[in-house]
Amino acid sequence: FEYEQVAFLPFDPSIKRTEATIENKKTGEKFKVTKGATPQILELCDSKSIEGKALKVVDQLADRGYRALGVAVTNEQGIFKFVGVLSLFDPPRVDTKQTIERAQAMGVQVKMITGDHTAIAIETARRLGMGTTIHSVKAMRDAPIDGEEAKTHGEIGSSEANTKDELILAADGFAEVLPEDKFKIVEVLQLSGQIVGMTGDGVNDAPALKKAEIGIAVEGATDAARAAADIVLTEPGLSVIIDAMIMSRKIFQRVRNYCTYRIAGTIQLIFFFFVAVFFRPENSFHDTDEKNFRLPVLAVVLITLVNDACVLTISRDNVTPAKDPQAWHLEEVFIVSAVLGFTAMTESVLLLLIGFSAGNSDRTEGPACIFFKDNCSASYGQVQSLLFLNLCLSDFITVFAARTRSWFFTRRPAFALIAAGVLATLSMTFIATEAHLGSMRPITAYTAVVVWAYTLIWFLIQDCLKMATYYLIDAFGIVDRSAYLNLVKQKPKGRMDAENIRKFSQNLRASVGKASIDYTFQQAYRKFSQAAGAEHQPRANRLSVSWAPRTVEF
Repeated sequence: FEYEQVAFLPFDPSIKRTEATIENKKTGEKFKVTKGATPQILELCDSKSIEGKALKVVDQLADRGYRALGVAVTNEQGIFKFVGVLSLFDPPRVDTKQTIERAQAMGVQVKMITGDHTAIAIETARRLGMGTTIHSVKAMRDAPIDGEEAKTHGEIGSSEANTKDELILAADGFAEVLPEDKFKIVEVLQLSGQIVGMTGDGVNDAPALKKAEIGIAVEGATDAARAAADIVLTEPGLSVIIDAMIMSRKIFQRVRNYCTYRIAGTIQLIFFFFVAVFFRPENSFHDTDEKNFRLPVLAVVLITLVNDACVLTISRDNVTPAKDPQAWHLEEVFIVSAVLGFTAMTESVLLLLIGFSAGNSDRTEGPACIFFKDNCSASYGQVQSLLFLNLCLSDFITVFAARTRSWFFTRRPAFALIAAGVLATLSMTFIATEAHLGSMRPITAYTAVVVWAYTLIWFLIQDCLKMATYYLIDAFGIVDRSAYLNLVKQKPKGRMDAENIRKFSQNLRASVGKASIDYTFQQAYRKFSQAAGAEHQPRANRLSVSWAPRTVEF
């Protein structure tokens, strides 16, 4: 080759250009070549005569989604001369629009943060259906810090001005950003209470990736980005992020359902045995001198062991991922758990009363006769077995009410959960009808079947009370399910006149120069009017190629 590169200055986001020193092998002559953002390249050159034409070309390319790189070369005196504009089209991946639509449908706000020209960002956002409220980073830097300063600025055409934080939260994205701007945007979103995920691939993205709760390094990212990220994608595309969101929401649902069930089960057992201790078997049964009702220790261990072992299958239960980002809503969890737990506890206490009424009884009618056909009476050991079976069944069956917000039959349980329920029911029934655990005595199969029916009836009551509880929680607004959307008062994104765009929203003078500012503002105004609902039909066939490099010489 006739020329050789002898020095190279990598891209610096602060000056937005890269530079190389070239040597002619034959003559030994050296010169420099630089390329980068066209406005910054023009600042290096003595090119007042062509500046307006060059910037107009940049604007036209940017409005169609093309990136424009200015190119300059030094002459014999070492002064840069502007030689042309190189246009590149870097389209989003084919699955990007669908990925963004799925994320938005799941209640996730997607914001674009790019170092590209603002007009390019607006056009790209329009193609992806993200919304076109894209601000230049200078607008963010110049925004008032607090409400008092916002009132004095008066830069927004609406009656209420946006502060810097509100601008960041309400915008669909920012363009022409530097690494520190990305970090600041993530920080503001976090301080407002948002959970922030950030994608990136370069060294410049590393600070923001580290700052975000979920930093995601895309396929092909640099080592610095990978080290700063929490998740590293190994395949092209972002659709896997949506799959991860769906999976995480399912896991959250299962964990929440388990917590609801476990709290309810604990309430049932603790409060039942607290109440049962006041029952005096010696006064109701002639075959015992126990002063307080209790179950053998082994029976209590079996109740907790079998149910805990079986309910672990809830980790594989069928759940439906929520449409919106989820919060714990601990008030709701405790209220629903208390309703389920105290309903089950009431069920068991009522059965205990029926069992005690069967002791030393010669009656021929009453609730005890439903459970015990033999003279409507039972021994103390049989009543213990009766309560043992009821506690086992009611404790486990509560999981089928706790696992859904709607009726228990609206979502089919996983096969593993059903199998665990059948196993627990049959094993506990066998123990209650055959085993002698301490002072416990077997009950008949008939009594066991009646206990099943009794527990099932109370389960239906329990599910109805759960539905009523959720209805009352929503009716009285005990839990604000849309709180994640109300973290910031949304500011109007509506129509703004050209003067206000020039001052605040689309201040492009620093990036595209005075010669093309009027043209750029017309484009920006049209974009903002479109976002505000104005009638606008985009030109057809604005871009028919996927990549089209072009050089414009002056």
